[in-house]
Amino acid sequence: MIGLALDEPEAEDEILTINDTTVAIEPRIKQNTEGLVLDLSGDKSGLSLIGDTGNCC
Repeated sequence: MIGLALDEPEAEDEILTINDTTVAIEPRIKQNTEGLVLDLSGDKSGLSLIGDTGNCC
């Protein structure tokens, strides 16, 4: 499972700008984040990652 945190980046994180949004990705899971979409919902579910879990943990 891949988690999502709204924290400051760690020293080893790779910093990317995707669709004008700055994100920090831990290098050991970067290959598992390709194809994921960050979705912001207007309901109580809030922020989530959506994508194909075929190659994920």
